[in-house]
Amino acid sequence: MCMEKKRVYLHGECIIKEIDNLPQNIKKRNCENSIMIAESETEGNEHRIKVKEGIEFFEDENGILYMKNTMPTEVYCLHEQRHDTIEIPEGIWEIDKAVEYDYFKSEIVDVRD
Repeated sequence: MCMEKKRVYLHGECIIKEIDNLPQNIKKRNCENSIMIAESETEGNEHRIKVKEGIEFFEDENGILYMKNTMPTEVYCLHEQRHDTIEIPEGIWEIDKAVEYDYFKSEIVDVRD
């Protein structure tokens, strides 16, 4: 069996995963210029995606963000020295916060940037 590989991009604590289709029962999010995809916990350094024609955002009832883009766009930080700007190619994407396992607490926790 041959499985198609999906693209995944990491930007700080953000994880941007390629998906086949948008889920059902999501609501379109209107935004101008850019949309915040993760807040900084300490320094006010937000992770953002540039919004332009051909890019749509949606959100489910759990606050998971989805993007459908017919042209490349960029993920960047307000404080440019913290993370490189990366380009996200055309596709359908799920945007969420990365998690990790904390062995000292024996639990899954959000990645902190």
